[in-house]
This record gives sequence, C-alpha cells and structure tokens, in this order.
Amino acid sequence: MVTKLEGAINCLVEIFHKYSLTSGHHHTLSKDKFRKLLETEIPEVLTNPKNPKTVEKVLKEVDSNKDDMINFEEFLFLATRLLVDAHDASHE
Repeated sequence: MVTKLEGAINCLVEIFHKYSLTSGHHHTLSKDKFRKLLETEIPEVLTNPKNPKTVEKVLKEVDSNKDDMINFEEFLFLATRLLVDAHDASHE
C-alpha cells in the first residue's frame, strides 16, 4: 500500500514526465513544455501564467544551470518553493 507521501512523490514524477516525455527530452522540459505545465498544473498559484513574461521570470528563477531548460531537480526546486508557500499559508 502506498502512503500519502509516497503518492505525492510519485505524483510529482508523473507530472514532470507528462510534459517531458512528449518533447523527446526525457530529463528536461523546454520553455514551451514548462509554460504548458505552469498553465495546466498550477494556474491559480501564478499571477498571469499565460503571460510570457511570467513564465520567463519563473524560468530564470528556477533554471539554475542557465540552459533554458528545466530538469527534474530544477522542477523540484519550484515544487519546494510552492510547498513552503502552501505551508506558510496554512498558518495564516
């Protein structure tokens, strides 16, 4: 039986692969795929997710190796920031 935390971990992997596997880059997301992920998976979290400037800003913040792609580790950095924000909001 999968625990809730194991399920959450599996969910993050599945969401990343949902977008990475469609572009031929199994380990990275292109800008377009990253934009699609943001628009589809977390539209309420981001201000104006369909605005290219919003995506560019998030991409620059998350893309630690500056290759204009998002790898799984960089994706987890974004997920961690969102988790911290959600945790903080739960105490308000």
